[in-house]
Amino acid sequence: MLGKILQGAKIGQHLSVISERCSELNAIIVVLIAVSALIVMLIMRLPLYIILGVVPIMSALMYGGGSFLKDVINVSITSRTTWGLVLNVFVISWLVSLYRSLHVIDRLGKELSKAFRSDILALTIVPGAIGLLPVAGGALMSAPIVNSIGETSGISRIRRNFANVWYRHVLIYVYPLNSTLIITSSVFSINLVSLVKDQIPIAVFMFLIGLPVIGFRVSKKEGKVSAKNLLRDFSPIIVSAFLAFILFPIDRYFPIERVSVTIAALVGIAVFLVLENARFDAIKSSFKDRKIWELTLISFEIMVFRALFSEMDLSPLVTAISKSGLSESLLIMTLPVFFSFISGSPSAGIAISAPILQSIVGTSRGIADLVYAAAFMGYLGSPLHLCYVYSSEYFGVSMVKSYKYMLPMSMTSLLFAWILYILFWL
Repeated sequence: MLGKILQGAKIGQHLSVISERCSELNAIIVVLIAVSALIVMLIMRLPLYIILGVVPIMSALMYGGGSFLKDVINVSITSRTTWGLVLNVFVISWLVSLYRSLHVIDRLGKELSKAFRSDILALTIVPGAIGLLPVAGGALMSAPIVNSIGETSGISRIRRNFANVWYRHVLIYVYPLNSTLIITSSVFSINLVSLVKDQIPIAVFMFLIGLPVIGFRVSKKEGKVSAKNLLRDFSPIIVSAFLAFILFPIDRYFPIERVSVTIAALVGIAVFLVLENARFDAIKSSFKDRKIWELTLISFEIMVFRALFSEMDLSPLVTAISKSGLSESLLIMTLPVFFSFISGSPSAGIAISAPILQSIVGTSRGIADLVYAAAFMGYLGSPLHLCYVYSSEYFGVSMVKSYKYMLPMSMTSLLFAWILYILFWL
């Protein structure tokens, strides 16, 4: 670990020298260098908290020097979203650590497999159901369940990681309360119900093409489900998810975002400790779990990365893409994919690309459909996608290796959306 930290520090020193020689570079060059550095360091398998610490600092220094870096960090520190996310991830990571350290997750995984009578159903439905929890850390809640079921089924960790991320997003892709759907509907002035209806075939397609990755073998589970064990072990997660929804209105009264999720997760932890009769020693030892602290740090670093792109003037990049000579349909796909990928946010991809596209190709229901699909698929495989980051960290697999499944599935789904656009939405 120390060797990797020193290796990351050396890279940071080299990048600092480069930044001094090429201050205030064009946004196009900085973005390309940042994405390239991110990919190279991921391939080198450096710890993610080092990568996400070095790359945004290097990029900010190259773009605008020390004063710009100071502005980016200030925006991150003063953001309501940043501290809401950090708190959410810390508390949810703690809950997951308790599940794992007390071996409750293994028992829960077995009971869920019995309840669904199939590992495949458990692997695909559980992440999607928990995915409705309105926080990226929700991926951490389904990860241990997917891991337990996948391990007993002989599914590799990379495939388990894919199942956890992919099937978490299939349901939310057409979930009417999905903020990205709402933003798309508003920006393009398209009826939300119509938008959701158009996306249903893509959600079904996503569900089906993911099955070969986790395997078609249906391992039917015999034995009677212990309703008592299932209710006891699953209750903390159910309580957390339920409270996160009903407490949502209180967020407006707090200076940071999504306090409701933090409160809900804390209540879930309390329920867990009571139902599982956890001893104080177990609670104390759970804080020794490195993943809690690494994921919390990563949450903050990702918000710095996002602040970097929000503060940069990306107009040169936008101009270059719009003048690239791409066909109308490819342009509609390229802009949302690119901006979602570099920001790790489908909403950002739509917010940036929509006004550009509307000025070039106009507005229609079909365009809105394809923009939404493109932004979502670009976000799924983004190295800044929080669910993807947290899940990969949990399963201990390289994000680069996980692209073996994530990128083909995302691009195939996007191709299917493009075919729907050409045949039905145009």
